[in-house]
Amino acid sequence: MTHEKLVELLNDLSLDEKIGQLSLLQISAFIDGEAVPFGPLLEMNITHEQMMLAGGLACNISPEPVSFANVVRTVTAEHPHHIPPILMRDVIHGFRTIFPLNLAVGCTFDEKYGELMGRVSAVEAAASGLHLTIGPMVDVARDPRWGRVLETPSESHVLTGAMGAAIVRGFRGDRVDKKDAIATCAKHFAAYGLCEAGQEYAPVDVSRAELYNVYLPPFKEALDAGCDTVMTSFVAVDRVPCVCNGFLQNEVMRKQWGHNIVSMSDYDDVKQLMNQGIAENLRGCAQTAIEGGLDMDFLSLAYLSELKELVLDGTVSEEVVNNACLRVLELKNNLGLFENPVKNDDPDFAAKICKSPEHLKAALETALRSCVLMKNDGALPVKASTKIALVGSHTDEHDILGAWAVDGIRPDTQTLREAFESDGSITLTDIDNADVILFATGETKPETGEAASKAHPELSAEQKEELIRLYNTGKPVVLILFCGRPLILTDILPYCNALLNVWFPGSMGAEAIKMLVNGEVSPSGHLSMTFPRCIGQIPIYHDRLTSCRPLGSRGANNRFTNMYIDESNEPLFPFGFGMSYTSFELSNPEINGCEVTVTVKNTGGCSGETVVQMYGRVRKAPIIRPHRTLVGWQRVALDKGESKRVTIKIRDYALRLTDCDNRPVELTGIADIYIGFDCNADMRVEYSL
Repeated sequence: MTHEKLVELLNDLSLDEKIGQLSLLQISAFIDGEAVPFGPLLEMNITHEQMMLAGGLACNISPEPVSFANVVRTVTAEHPHHIPPILMRDVIHGFRTIFPLNLAVGCTFDEKYGELMGRVSAVEAAASGLHLTIGPMVDVARDPRWGRVLETPSESHVLTGAMGAAIVRGFRGDRVDKKDAIATCAKHFAAYGLCEAGQEYAPVDVSRAELYNVYLPPFKEALDAGCDTVMTSFVAVDRVPCVCNGFLQNEVMRKQWGHNIVSMSDYDDVKQLMNQGIAENLRGCAQTAIEGGLDMDFLSLAYLSELKELVLDGTVSEEVVNNACLRVLELKNNLGLFENPVKNDDPDFAAKICKSPEHLKAALETALRSCVLMKNDGALPVKASTKIALVGSHTDEHDILGAWAVDGIRPDTQTLREAFESDGSITLTDIDNADVILFATGETKPETGEAASKAHPELSAEQKEELIRLYNTGKPVVLILFCGRPLILTDILPYCNALLNVWFPGSMGAEAIKMLVNGEVSPSGHLSMTFPRCIGQIPIYHDRLTSCRPLGSRGANNRFTNMYIDESNEPLFPFGFGMSYTSFELSNPEINGCEVTVTVKNTGGCSGETVVQMYGRVRKAPIIRPHRTLVGWQRVALDKGESKRVTIKIRDYALRLTDCDNRPVELTGIADIYIGFDCNADMRVEYSL
């Protein structure tokens, strides 16, 4: 449909129909075919007729092709202008085939795996009837107390932006209106990762300069890659809640960036304007949100119940409603819904597509490269003749998929014990007869994700005691760590001989762990988020702004510098850190324009992969800049003894700085580019700005 035809359609809609397009309801109210109001819908006097005008349906039940197709057809047929609804659901790191957490995918340092995850997820979700995923999350997260760090790729805005864009490309495929593609929604716009003290829904205080330089760039990267919508954040920026923040939605996204796309609220968020003291009642909530640029109201029912009267009495201009409605219609047109409102209604096709061998292989490849070896005193890899004791709370756990694997089938997920028992070359035994002990433990699903903030992000007292007891047997102990966030491991690190951080590794996680433990594949993940030594260091991250008195600047023993008097400044594990069963060496760096070429050599005893990383620091600028910023990276696979010349490009916006008004800061002179295997890289070349 052409733009002109969309405008004609808009002009032909009644006010009720326009408001309906701005309302996002839950599909469970429609599944029975009756669409009878119940619960909050009934309490707020929402009618069946209003429900059938809904612009979108959030799928709060697991998608099923036939029933979902029936809902779409019913709503489309009953709508006066036959406008189909958009079906959306949180497809965060897999649909039926579950990939490792997004934070773990960030540890691959390879956009290929972000795009692969998006592609597999889109194919499966589309086959099950969905039109749009409420993802990817591109919040920059630097506080491991916040449970939602598992949803983001990284603490680095550069890596987060690159991975977010890759995930978008994967979901969209060649064209977003094709049968095997679904639309995306970047969330949470913006600065949600700055929740004070890591508490969910807590206040945020961020300067405009920090916002423009760190927290907004990943959203722009995702939108420039074709992301179709954004979801606003629960928090406030400049003390204005994001759900009604005209600066973010209208000025930045639509005017400065030129992306005149749909913005939607998070669940029930419009109503929360009363809790935040912005509005006195639901009428005020609706007015404030629509005038602040919010297009779709997710289930607060403020638009459905209040917006019509606001327009009729002249409080809200109908033009504001028209602009929002047109954006929703344009989204549906881009998705091809007017011609093909149903993605798929064949359950046999969906069953064939979901968790296919090809998809499971993709999940395995990603899991193998996302696990991070963080310590190894020679306990890994375990030799074929070694007798293994497999113990710990996660040994027989099917639920290793992660908090946002909403459509993963947990009982069908292989456990760690099942994976090891299926390998005839491995001998499992009890602790007394074992040569090595594998202790699989860590966080559980309910301890991670939304509403799972922790004041003490660490193993429980019981887990620590068990680890110490195992270590005291005198046998090598390998800690297989399951987690959804960086944990404080300082006190337990001495009690394990090896530590393999597997995050929540997804559908093929158990198989990947087995392959890594027995040395079929060498670990190659590198941390996408810093691990602190203690709670007092949080937040801690690699690209902290430069201090006026950096540590050591006034002499080694002068305490009047940027330091603690009771703890090191250094993290337990720095950003970018990751070990292997082999070793690598860098030499002969050369810079040509914005490209750095370096020789990488495998100097160890087996083949393996590593990630060569580059960090940059502008020596002089009119505004303060980070001590070091990730500016480029390249995953490299090398056989034993093999060398390669690898060329890495400095990412376009990695060194770019803007002021508090989003004006580019002119940079001249030299930037130091550090090359290595984590953020402490010391090989250096000079880059002329």
